[in-house]
Amino acid sequence: MMQWIKMLSMAFVAIFVGAVISEIPPFPGWFEMVIANQMAWLIVTGSATVLGFVLMMGGILDLIMAQDRPLTHEEAEDVERSVRMAAQPVTWRATSYRVFGHATGREGSDEFTLRELKQAWRSGNWRRETVWRRRFITATGAALLAIGVFGIAFTLGPPPIKVIVSAAMLYACVRLVRGFWLA
Repeated sequence: MMQWIKMLSMAFVAIFVGAVISEIPPFPGWFEMVIANQMAWLIVTGSATVLGFVLMMGGILDLIMAQDRPLTHEEAEDVERSVRMAAQPVTWRATSYRVFGHATGREGSDEFTLRELKQAWRSGNWRRETVWRRRFITATGAALLAIGVFGIAFTLGPPPIKVIVSAAMLYACVRLVRGFWLA
Protein backbone atom coordinates (compact mmCIF):
# COMPACT_ATOMS: atom_id res chain seq x y z
CA MET A 1 0.00 0.00 0.00
CA MET A 2 2.84 2.38 0.85
CA GLN A 3 4.43 1.72 -2.53
CA TRP A 4 1.22 2.75 -4.32
CA ILE A 5 1.06 5.94 -2.28
CA LYS A 6 4.66 6.75 -3.15
CA MET A 7 4.08 6.09 -6.86
CA LEU A 8 0.91 8.17 -6.88
CA SER A 9 2.59 11.04 -5.08
CA MET A 10 5.52 10.92 -7.53
CA ALA A 11 3.07 11.04 -10.44
CA PHE A 12 1.33 14.08 -8.97
CA VAL A 13 4.70 15.77 -8.36
CA ALA A 14 5.76 15.05 -11.95
CA ILE A 15 2.52 16.49 -13.32
CA PHE A 16 2.84 19.55 -11.08
CA VAL A 17 6.45 20.14 -12.14
CA GLY A 18 5.43 19.63 -15.77
CA ALA A 19 2.65 22.19 -15.37
CA VAL A 20 5.01 24.72 -13.84
CA ILE A 21 7.73 24.18 -16.46
CA SER A 22 5.20 24.36 -19.30
CA GLU A 23 4.45 27.97 -18.33
CA ILE A 24 8.06 29.17 -18.52
CA PRO A 25 8.28 31.72 -21.40
CA PRO A 26 9.79 29.78 -24.34
CA PHE A 27 7.66 26.66 -23.87
CA PRO A 28 4.14 28.01 -24.52
CA GLY A 29 5.23 29.29 -27.94
CA TRP A 30 6.71 25.92 -28.82
CA PHE A 31 3.55 24.14 -27.71
CA GLU A 32 1.44 26.48 -29.86
CA MET A 33 3.63 25.58 -32.84
CA VAL A 34 3.03 21.88 -32.19
CA ILE A 35 -0.72 22.44 -31.88
CA ALA A 36 -0.77 24.49 -35.10
CA ASN A 37 1.02 21.70 -37.01
CA GLN A 38 -0.61 18.82 -35.17
CA MET A 39 -1.57 16.83 -38.28
CA ALA A 40 1.96 16.90 -39.67
CA TRP A 41 3.37 15.86 -36.26
CA LEU A 42 0.86 12.99 -36.09
CA ILE A 43 1.76 11.78 -39.58
CA VAL A 44 5.48 11.76 -38.73
CA THR A 45 5.13 10.17 -35.30
CA GLY A 46 2.50 7.69 -36.48
CA SER A 47 4.69 6.65 -39.39
CA ALA A 48 7.67 6.21 -37.05
CA THR A 49 5.51 4.08 -34.75
CA VAL A 50 4.26 1.82 -37.54
CA LEU A 51 7.68 1.49 -39.19
CA GLY A 52 9.32 0.79 -35.82
CA PHE A 53 6.74 -1.87 -34.98
CA VAL A 54 7.19 -3.58 -38.35
CA LEU A 55 11.00 -3.53 -38.11
CA MET A 56 11.08 -4.72 -34.52
CA MET A 57 8.55 -7.51 -35.05
CA GLY A 58 10.29 -8.54 -38.27
CA GLY A 59 13.56 -8.86 -36.38
CA ILE A 60 11.91 -10.83 -33.60
CA LEU A 61 10.18 -13.16 -36.05
CA ASP A 62 13.45 -13.65 -37.90
CA LEU A 63 15.11 -14.54 -34.59
CA ILE A 64 12.42 -17.09 -33.79
CA MET A 65 12.58 -18.62 -37.26
CA ALA A 66 16.40 -18.72 -37.26
CA GLN A 67 16.72 -20.52 -33.93
CA ASP A 68 13.59 -22.61 -34.42
CA ARG A 69 13.59 -24.74 -31.28
CA PRO A 70 10.19 -26.26 -30.66
CA LEU A 71 8.87 -26.24 -27.11
CA THR A 72 8.01 -29.45 -25.33
CA HIS A 73 4.54 -29.97 -23.90
CA GLU A 74 5.76 -29.09 -20.39
CA GLU A 75 7.47 -25.92 -21.63
CA ALA A 76 4.27 -24.87 -23.40
CA GLU A 77 2.42 -25.32 -20.09
CA ASP A 78 5.08 -23.20 -18.36
CA VAL A 79 4.57 -20.44 -20.92
CA GLU A 80 0.81 -20.64 -20.40
CA ARG A 81 1.28 -20.32 -16.64
CA SER A 82 3.69 -17.39 -16.91
CA VAL A 83 1.42 -15.51 -19.33
CA ARG A 84 -1.68 -16.00 -17.21
CA MET A 85 0.05 -15.51 -13.86
CA ALA A 86 -0.22 -11.73 -13.79
CA ALA A 87 -3.80 -11.71 -15.02
CA GLN A 88 -5.24 -14.14 -12.45
CA PRO A 89 -6.12 -13.62 -8.80
CA VAL A 90 -3.60 -14.79 -6.21
CA THR A 91 -5.49 -17.98 -5.34
CA TRP A 92 -5.39 -19.20 -8.94
CA ARG A 93 -1.62 -18.72 -9.29
CA ALA A 94 -0.83 -21.80 -7.22
CA THR A 95 -2.86 -24.11 -9.42
CA SER A 96 -1.35 -26.13 -12.22
CA TYR A 97 -1.92 -25.16 -15.82
CA ARG A 98 -2.57 -28.02 -18.16
CA VAL A 99 -2.76 -27.70 -21.91
CA PHE A 100 -4.89 -30.45 -23.35
CA GLY A 101 -4.22 -31.69 -26.84
CA HIS A 102 -1.22 -30.87 -29.00
CA ALA A 103 0.87 -28.01 -27.61
CA THR A 104 3.28 -26.14 -29.85
CA GLY A 105 5.45 -23.10 -29.56
CA ARG A 106 8.79 -21.69 -30.62
CA GLU A 107 11.59 -20.18 -28.62
CA GLY A 108 14.24 -17.66 -29.52
CA SER A 109 16.69 -15.73 -27.38
CA ASP A 110 19.52 -13.36 -28.11
CA GLU A 111 21.71 -11.07 -26.05
CA PHE A 112 24.62 -8.77 -26.71
CA THR A 113 26.32 -5.84 -25.05
CA LEU A 114 26.57 -2.26 -26.22
CA ARG A 115 30.31 -2.81 -26.63
CA GLU A 116 29.67 -5.69 -29.05
CA LEU A 117 27.12 -3.56 -30.89
CA LYS A 118 29.61 -0.72 -31.20
CA GLN A 119 32.35 -3.07 -32.42
CA ALA A 120 30.01 -4.58 -35.02
CA TRP A 121 29.20 -1.06 -36.25
CA ARG A 122 32.86 -0.03 -36.47
CA SER A 123 34.02 -3.23 -38.18
CA GLY A 124 31.11 -3.29 -40.63
CA ASN A 125 29.91 -6.71 -39.45
CA TRP A 126 26.35 -5.37 -39.37
CA ARG A 127 26.43 -5.28 -43.19
CA ARG A 128 28.04 -8.69 -43.67
CA GLU A 129 26.60 -10.94 -40.97
CA THR A 130 22.88 -11.72 -40.84
CA VAL A 131 22.91 -12.00 -37.04
CA TRP A 132 24.15 -8.43 -36.63
CA ARG A 133 21.88 -7.17 -39.39
CA ARG A 134 18.89 -8.66 -37.57
CA ARG A 135 20.05 -7.16 -34.27
CA PHE A 136 20.45 -3.70 -35.81
CA ILE A 137 17.08 -3.92 -37.55
CA THR A 138 15.39 -4.96 -34.30
CA ALA A 139 17.14 -2.25 -32.27
CA THR A 140 16.33 0.40 -34.88
CA GLY A 141 12.71 -0.73 -34.90
CA ALA A 142 12.50 -0.58 -31.10
CA ALA A 143 13.99 2.93 -31.09
CA LEU A 144 11.59 4.13 -33.80
CA LEU A 145 8.66 2.56 -31.97
CA ALA A 146 9.60 4.30 -28.70
CA ILE A 147 10.15 7.65 -30.43
CA GLY A 148 6.86 7.29 -32.29
CA VAL A 149 4.79 6.38 -29.23
CA PHE A 150 6.32 9.14 -27.14
CA GLY A 151 5.91 11.51 -30.10
CA ILE A 152 2.20 10.75 -30.32
CA ALA A 153 1.84 11.40 -26.58
CA PHE A 154 3.80 14.63 -27.03
CA THR A 155 1.63 15.73 -29.95
CA LEU A 156 -1.75 14.95 -28.41
CA GLY A 157 -1.06 15.60 -24.74
CA PRO A 158 -1.62 18.80 -22.78
CA PRO A 159 1.43 20.99 -22.01
CA PRO A 160 2.38 19.29 -18.69
CA ILE A 161 2.38 15.89 -20.41
CA LYS A 162 4.44 17.34 -23.26
CA VAL A 163 7.07 18.41 -20.72
CA ILE A 164 7.10 15.03 -18.97
CA VAL A 165 7.31 13.09 -22.24
CA SER A 166 10.05 15.40 -23.52
CA ALA A 167 12.03 14.96 -20.32
CA ALA A 168 11.67 11.18 -20.48
CA MET A 169 12.81 11.04 -24.11
CA LEU A 170 15.71 13.41 -23.45
CA TYR A 171 16.79 11.29 -20.48
CA ALA A 172 16.59 8.07 -22.53
CA CYS A 173 18.56 9.57 -25.40
CA VAL A 174 21.27 10.93 -23.10
CA ARG A 175 21.62 7.57 -21.34
CA LEU A 176 21.77 5.70 -24.65
CA VAL A 177 24.40 8.04 -26.12
CA ARG A 178 26.40 7.86 -22.89
CA GLY A 179 26.21 4.07 -22.96
CA PHE A 180 27.49 3.95 -26.54
CA TRP A 181 30.20 6.48 -25.74
CA LEU A 182 31.50 4.49 -22.76
CA ALA A 183 31.14 1.05 -24.37
